[in-house]
Amino acid sequence: MFFIGIFGIENKNKEIKILDNLNCKKCNKVFRGKLIKNFNYFHFFFIPLFRWNIKYYIICDGCGANFSISVDKGKAIENNEPVNITYWDLDELESSNYRDNYNSGICRNCGMEVDPSFQFCPHCGNRIKF
Repeated sequence: MFFIGIFGIENKNKEIKILDNLNCKKCNKVFRGKLIKNFNYFHFFFIPLFRWNIKYYIICDGCGANFSISVDKGKAIENNEPVNITYWDLDELESSNYRDNYNSGICRNCGMEVDPSFQFCPHCGNRIKF
């Protein structure tokens, strides 16, 4: 976070939607995944004024692999337009910083933010799976 008085620049990950019936390139199974929007934004008094560097990612619930998709398809899904995500639309990310940042504090059982040192989720009670 960068502050100059009441101004700031931040990076944010926002879960957009749960997608069903996608074909994972890594585990070769049909999976359910989360569509995540990642962007930088400038804010004034914590009110976002504009965004840039927008990227969309899908996380496989089965194996935890991360895939990037095109911004056009990501925006269409976000706007609830009918979009068909194919095997070839998914570009696998190799041990990216995004995966480390997003998964380091999110419980894969309930999706809530959790301290990475916890062994059990305080929200759902299940063993932590990052």
